[in-house]
Amino acid sequence: MDAGRSFSGNERNCFFINMGNGKFADISGLSGLDFPDDGRAISVTDWDNDGDLDLWITNRNAPRLRLMRNDTKKVNSFISLRLRGNGKTVNKDAIGARIEIINGKDSGKFKQIQTLRAGQGFLSQSSKWIQFALNETIESINIKISWTDGTVSKIEDVLPNKKYIIRQENSTAEEVKLESEKNNLVSSPGLKTPPSQVARIPAITLFKGPTINLRKNGIEKQNNKNKSHQLINLWATWCAPCLQEMAHFRDHKKTLIDNEVELIAVNVDELDSQNDNSKKPSDVIKKMNFPFPSISANKQLMEILQRIHDQSVGLNEPLPIPSSFLIDPNGDVSVIYKGPVNVEQIIKDLRLSSEGFITRVKAAAKLEGSLIKNPKATQRLLEHEASIHRRHAINWYSAGDLRGAINHFEKANKLVPDSKQLSSQLASVYFAFATQMDRQQMRETAINHYRKGLVIDPSNNAARNNLAWILATSANQDLRNAEEALIVATKLNADTGNKVPQVLDTLAAAQAANGQFTKAAKSAEMAISQLKNSSKLKQTIQNRLNLYKNGKAFLQSTNKK
Repeated sequence: MDAGRSFSGNERNCFFINMGNGKFADISGLSGLDFPDDGRAISVTDWDNDGDLDLWITNRNAPRLRLMRNDTKKVNSFISLRLRGNGKTVNKDAIGARIEIINGKDSGKFKQIQTLRAGQGFLSQSSKWIQFALNETIESINIKISWTDGTVSKIEDVLPNKKYIIRQENSTAEEVKLESEKNNLVSSPGLKTPPSQVARIPAITLFKGPTINLRKNGIEKQNNKNKSHQLINLWATWCAPCLQEMAHFRDHKKTLIDNEVELIAVNVDELDSQNDNSKKPSDVIKKMNFPFPSISANKQLMEILQRIHDQSVGLNEPLPIPSSFLIDPNGDVSVIYKGPVNVEQIIKDLRLSSEGFITRVKAAAKLEGSLIKNPKATQRLLEHEASIHRRHAINWYSAGDLRGAINHFEKANKLVPDSKQLSSQLASVYFAFATQMDRQQMRETAINHYRKGLVIDPSNNAARNNLAWILATSANQDLRNAEEALIVATKLNADTGNKVPQVLDTLAAAQAANGQFTKAAKSAEMAISQLKNSSKLKQTIQNRLNLYKNGKAFLQSTNKK
């Protein structure tokens, strides 16, 4: 579907007539139902209460809904029945009951049988009124109902051309008067919108956009750390709509600046060497007196923007020129504009990404209306969105990008905070990223993520030990927190039974950081005693023991533990 291929095969409606000899004839063309629609579901009901069956048809394409009213000339008669179960041994809708009708005067030549079902066909439920077509010569009928609890009701001499309710308790047919007024609907032609490359696409799922570093003239995958929105506008010197749009941006410079929109024009001429109408971008910018920065696009940037588009839009087509991406202060793409966009629309869209998921869903709808206000429906929306973020988080994690994984796991966890699975996965990625940052000596970031992970999973001993170690031994005085390190290490050592060498080593470092050198030496000696064989760790702890005996704490400086 994303590639533009047909998902369904363009399933036109078919109509078959029963020939009465075990065969059917295709009369789709004669039926009036053979539209060039991509049909989905058909529901059968006597919509206008005239005794014949009408059809409601849904399609995947336009028109989404058709009412096919049966206005054929009446020749025969009918009878319509609605069953009511007792609500105890038979469900109140009597689903599963079997109805048999016979001619009241000549039962040997006429019989029809129908079963009341809960669903009929794909994504459809026809009326629970069971309707039988009758020959006009039939003056009365006998009805036999086999209920799902095994009981049987029989009703005789029922008149045709009427609607009846039959209740299991009394086995009588209660006539229901036909409505005097028909449900008149005004028909309308199917609206056909001509294909267009101009579209405004508010994002439902928020994906990180690229941040353009103007000083380096390159692309960095990082958050937009300032408070402004960023508008990345793709343009070309040979594109007349681009130049008109840029002139519009120029004329509304003050509005963009006042609303803290940082506009960056990205020229794509160098990516399209085949175009003979290209000009020197700097000459065009100068002649236009364009007041915003402009850089040349590269393949990396275009691949990122195209990927964001393809993740947000069902049909994965190449981006047209011009196109623009509105990026919020958190670095998320909030709106994609395909084709020219005016400043007034951009200003209206600035709050979209911060309005919350449900508001974004409504804003992204192509038709005006309201969402179903049901807690279960809302929860299902949130769970589905969370599953999308979880899938992307796993993909980022597999690719080795832990920042990207954290971004999507955090969004998934925020949508469904009660999910233990999501919380556990988020904590695991926090710990993995903290360890990675510690190895790269970015220990402030490591501390922050160890703490975030421990809020979710306070029983992770490896994370507790690593956090206490950094807090006790960091050479950076601003990061070192000897008191907290001692609290964490002491509790951890108690939880692990005073038996884990690595934990005892951390406890010794924390004790020394607090000036408790005698205790530190004792903890270090105990750690060494737990290491029976000579090892690198054993020698390392011995070296630290010598420091403690001399009244010195251990600081790791640029060395890693």
